[in-house]
Amino acid sequence: MHMPEHAGEHEAVDRLYQLASQGETGSSEYLRLDRLIYGGLVRTYGRAEDDPRRPAAA
Repeated sequence: MHMPEHAGEHEAVDRLYQLASQGETGSSEYLRLDRLIYGGLVRTYGRAEDDPRRPAAA
């Protein structure tokens, strides 16, 4: 059974995939969804040292 709290996350991933497959990776919707999903992955799994999105150490 699908968990209701994950329904919005699933829809966001589906929409991000749809935009990417249409070549709309520069749209504001794509960028917003990308940040949202990426942030959730970082919260869940952490961030690799060689991650290009990792801010440079000061």
